[in-house]
Amino acid sequence: MVGISTVALIERRTDISRSLFTRYWRDVHGVMAARIPGFDSYTQYHVTPLDAASDPFEGIAIVTYRSEEDRAGLIHSEVTQHIHRDEQNVFRRALLYNLAEGASRTLVDNDTAAGQVMFLVVEAGTDFGTLVATLGDAPLYLAAYDLTGGDPSGWNQTDTGGRVFGSLVHGIWPDRASAVAIAETLPAAAYLLDERHVMVANGKPTPVGLRGLDAVRTIEEAGADNQLSDAVVQAVYGFSAVP
Repeated sequence: MVGISTVALIERRTDISRSLFTRYWRDVHGVMAARIPGFDSYTQYHVTPLDAASDPFEGIAIVTYRSEEDRAGLIHSEVTQHIHRDEQNVFRRALLYNLAEGASRTLVDNDTAAGQVMFLVVEAGTDFGTLVATLGDAPLYLAAYDLTGGDPSGWNQTDTGGRVFGSLVHGIWPDRASAVAIAETLPAAAYLLDERHVMVANGKPTPVGLRGLDAVRTIEEAGADNQLSDAVVQAVYGFSAVP
């Protein structure tokens, strides 16, 4: 069981390069979002459509909460007041689905498996049971998110562009070839993972969620372990982070 969650499907502005989108979402916008209270986990998935004709999502974010009350931070926190304005710097559109407990479920529980991560965005009206049966026992990890209960137009009056999606499938396959082979048989748009960044874990920002990946790499290259110590993080940010 994934539990209470929020899923975001993100399109890049066409006048923004992929490199800038990746860096800004990860190191600027993501760091801001990691400050929203109530997140139990927040993970960014930077993806590429397998088929250029698919919806041009290049980012998928998944947030989980320990309770429905914790989700209130996404709606009412001071940080959130600035999130929508910041999204406009590099996002063309962000479709947010706030999903109740039970709408997200783990079908194969092995999310640390090594392999090719792939997401499937499934159109509304597709028989989900048939789709999962088609996947067979190849996935090493498989989670499904029922998007029908979420209304992305409710997030800052987002223009959905007429898109109506039924579900999101998150899976890990043994390798890229096996993922691509199964994707070509499915009535769904496939997105292959390029980068994965955990911004919040166990209710606390990670080092990347606090500072951005470039800063963390610089600290590690300099061997500046003191910068990652709880004492320094507490002094600079006022709270502890996940190691």
